[in-house]
Amino acid sequence: MSLENSDGTKLSSSEKIKIKKDDKKSNDWKLELGALNGFCLSGVIFILSGIENKDILTIAGSAVWIISCIVWMLPYRKYFKPRD
Repeated sequence: MSLENSDGTKLSSSEKIKIKKDDKKSNDWKLELGALNGFCLSGVIFILSGIENKDILTIAGSAVWIISCIVWMLPYRKYFKPRD
C-alpha cells in the first residue's frame, strides 16, 4: 500500500514521516491532560492536608498549583469543540 497526495502522486518519505508524527501528536494530548488532572488531584490532597495541619503556606501553595494546572489545561479546549 502506498500513500498518495490528493493529486495522485506518491508521497515522499519525509511526507510519510510527517503524517506519522501528526498521528502521534493527535493522541498525546489525552495523556498530557490525564497527567494534568493527576497534578490537580495532588493539589487538592495537599490542600486537605494543609487544612488538617492548619498550614496556610501549604494551602496557598496548593491553590496556586491547582490554578496553574487549570491555566495549563486551557489550550486543550480545542479538542472538545464540536467539529463543523
